Amino acid sequence: MGEYRFKSEDIDLELTLTCGQTFCWNRFEGGLYGEGSDRFYSFRNGEPLIAEEKDGVLVVETELSEKEVRKALDLETDLDKVFSEFPESEALERSVSELWGLRIISDEFFPCLVSYLCSPQMRIPRIKKMHNDIARQFGEEVEVDGKTVYRFPEPEELAEASEEALRELGVGYRAEYIVKSTEMIENGHYSHEELSEMNYEEAREHIKQLYGVGDKVADCVLLFSKGFHEAYPIDTWAQKCIKTHYPALHHDKYEKTSENVREHFGQKAGYAQEYLFHAARKDIIEVED
Repeated sequence: MGEYRFKSEDIDLELTLTCGQTFCWNRFEGGLYGEGSDRFYSFRNGEPLIAEEKDGVLVVETELSEKEVRKALDLETDLDKVFSEFPESEALERSVSELWGLRIISDEFFPCLVSYLCSPQMRIPRIKKMHNDIARQFGEEVEVDGKTVYRFPEPEELAEASEEALRELGVGYRAEYIVKSTEMIENGHYSHEELSEMNYEEAREHIKQLYGVGDKVADCVLLFSKGFHEAYPIDTWAQKCIKTHYPALHHDKYEKTSENVREHFGQKAGYAQEYLFHAARKDIIEVED
């Protein structure tokens, strides 16, 4: 494997991988959302991606190119520039102060999609368990860094899974979403490659063609997989933040609230969302129930 070294001051790896945005990374030891190893792994284009912060340096081991590594961990984004261009806000300033170094990763499309198809009415640790169970049941067993792990299945592999088999993993009614969306992709009735040629509004409508994908899931996949940093996923926590700290932006309709926050924060609105979202979850900022 090749090795790349980056200044760790440019990214808080632990925070980035455990803030609830990704379900595609794992610790080598311990659960992702708990105590354990500081060494993490994921896959991209079938290749393992190993990342660890040590002695003030972010070390990444992989056969992928440096460009692919930078994209996966969003190391090209200038955080100072992003936050200097947002309208002033006490809530956001406090969030940034406490969570500096949190970056928006870019996971592979299919495992990211399936993770968020599992997300309705589910807490983050439960979604992660579903993701891992699907990988263990239908993915490939591989050895990474001397340990046996499971690569998340490709669409053609997961297409072999029945709704019943997925329900046995605790996925529940979401099994139908996964099976039908996987079928669309595997049968050539849907391609995410076209998204890169679209603007945000077109991309959101395009991804909603997949079964079970509504506005929030679409925004999550666009933000955390396809590089649409203007996407602003609005879940319960995001809604609380908006109502508490940006009441003028709130609207009863998702689409209108989305439009309001994107107009307010601009092309990097997703960064405001992720910092505010995690700050609310961690009680860094107060939000109303």
